[in-house]
Amino acid sequence: MATNVKPDELNYDHYETQKYDDDIVRSIPGHKELHKHIEQLIESLPKQPKILELGIGTGLTAERILSKRPNAEYIAVDFSEQMLAETRKRLYQYNIKFINGDYSQIRLPESNDLVVSVVGIHHQETDNDKKRLFQRIYDSLNDTGTFIFGDLVTYRNQEEAAINEARHFHHLVENTKDEDSLKEWAHHHKYFNKLAPLEDQVEWLSEVGFREVIRVYQRFNTALIYARK
Repeated sequence: MATNVKPDELNYDHYETQKYDDDIVRSIPGHKELHKHIEQLIESLPKQPKILELGIGTGLTAERILSKRPNAEYIAVDFSEQMLAETRKRLYQYNIKFINGDYSQIRLPESNDLVVSVVGIHHQETDNDKKRLFQRIYDSLNDTGTFIFGDLVTYRNQEEAAINEARHFHHLVENTKDEDSLKEWAHHHKYFNKLAPLEDQVEWLSEVGFREVIRVYQRFNTALIYARK
């Protein structure tokens, strides 16, 4: 199994949507800025695009995208039944097909204009698991499709990796709501997150076939990549 966690090990499976949204915005450095960039990137999409989101979670990212492309054919994958139940209520007014499954295991829908994944692929256990998923994402896109990839990363240079890891934990100390949230998010980051170097992931995306791979945004361990087929 490529995914290194189970749904009940993820913070979002424990809480109501509103609490998780507040926690993740506080806990992920640059979360708001990353989503502003995503809103800008989707301006180039058709008016009725086919969009696949891997790991929809609470629907926070989907809500931002669908506010810009409300007529999209949206396919949302998540392996938490509890989270999908809440997300269905949140996004009831949109045309969304929900799939309860692990996107590392299921067959991905094809001919997508866009695949988007935000803060989830780092839970693929190994580098090879991440590479295989990138290939499957590339294959699921239509001939002009794009991939928006926001995630937690590390860096090849050990000093750069160390300072950004320190800044990430400092951000948690300064921004989590209370001591319990700090314990949970710090534990999750230290023991569950399987970060790959940003530079490696840019190379892997090029190797699977993407002709253009752009680093759009970076803050500490948070990065946003835009890849065009």
